[in-house]
Formats: sequence, structure tokens, C-alpha cells
Amino acid sequence: MTFEERLARLEEIAADLEGDVDLARALALFEEGIELLRAAASELGDAELRVQKLIERADGAFEVEPRE
Repeated sequence: MTFEERLARLEEIAADLEGDVDLARALALFEEGIELLRAAASELGDAELRVQKLIERADGAFEVEPRE
């Protein structure tokens, strides 16, 4: 599943949870959402590390910027 697909599914889950769903379905949706959120956060973290490795200095050299 791509990052964009995860986000789209999270939006669907949020919309479903705003409606009238029974407790069992709400818990299942919540669990799925948490799994998707963790995967998306991990993917964002990986992307941030890749970007940090490609920060170019003014002189044309590349350096790693520290994480804040």
C-alpha cells in the first residue's frame, strides 16, 4: 500500500467512524487506522532521513543536516 493509499484509507475510516457504527465495527476500524498511521509515520520518517542525506550546501557539496 502506498503512502497516498494509506492516507485515503485513513480518511475513509475517519468518515466511517463519524457515522453510526456498532462498537465491534468501530474497534476494528480504529485498530486498522492505528496500523495505517504507524506505517505512514514510519514511511515519513524514512523519507525524512533520505532528504537529510541530500541537503546541498551553498558550495555544491552535500552534507547531512541534523534532525531537530
